[in-house]
Amino acid sequence: MLALVALASGCFGYNKSAKRWSYAGNTVLILGGGATIGVDFLTKSDPAPAMPGVEDKYERPFSGALVAGSMLVAAGLLGMILTATRPNVKSTH
Repeated sequence: MLALVALASGCFGYNKSAKRWSYAGNTVLILGGGATIGVDFLTKSDPAPAMPGVEDKYERPFSGALVAGSMLVAAGLLGMILTATRPNVKSTH
């Protein structure tokens, strides 16, 4: 959960070198989010009702993994947009 919170803000850079690393970090966020969503869909099991003929009253519309994966993908996309639209800052080195 701590890693998710730390990475959810996305990455954006201010100079040419930082922008390259930013794109790499944002790509990792997008790929990690996509993998989380894929694993959630592939491992979803169809639970049997507790008693035959009795339907469950509530079924979750989506899981926590789907929400986490969507947040990672959105953070990566937002980071890429911010990186692409941010002007380069010239350093004094």
